[in-house]
Amino acid sequence: MNPLHDCISGFNSFLKGMSVTLSNLLRREKITVLYPYEKVDIAPRYRGLFVLPFNEDTKRLNCTGCTLCIQACPTNVISLTKHGAGKHGGISDFQMDLGRCMFCNLCVEACPFEAIEMTTAFELASTHRDICVFPLTALAQGGADSVRRNDETITTALATEAAAKEAAAKAKAAAAAKAAADSNTAATGEATPHTAKSHSADSTGAGS
Repeated sequence: MNPLHDCISGFNSFLKGMSVTLSNLLRREKITVLYPYEKVDIAPRYRGLFVLPFNEDTKRLNCTGCTLCIQACPTNVISLTKHGAGKHGGISDFQMDLGRCMFCNLCVEACPFEAIEMTTAFELASTHRDICVFPLTALAQGGADSVRRNDETITTALATEAAAKEAAAKAKAAAAAKAAADSNTAATGEATPHTAKSHSADSTGAGS
């Protein structure tokens, strides 16, 4: 083994390494971002913070409280309180514990009403553990005002539906009562001529 050869080989390796370092330092485009003063563009399909869309046409959240998102979630992140039932049903409370969330998107895929979406918001870090729990006012698009409008719309729709059902029930009962009265009147009318005829026959027999 030649010590001089080893020395020259080591020096050449050193020069090659330094050339790579200088090349990256002077010629390569800088990709380092000074976060949070600088931020990169987020991909459109990035899985970030959740949002519950507010529908301006129906003046309520799209969520009907069907619980399919809860059933699809593998880590039990979601909890909700249903408001009403039927076609006007919705939610009065919706909570997500993102401290356990895997951001797997299964809840979004399971929802048949497009009532939950994932945004590109990613700044969720905090020194407080409770910040991981997001209530309905933090998740609803439009915040507390949207939650208030959602409650008002659902309450009004449920009250209108209940009033319509009550009116229909009263109308049905009135129709049934009228039909029964008409039936009784018809039965009485049929019996009266027969009775009169019998009295007439009795009178004729007595005269003879």
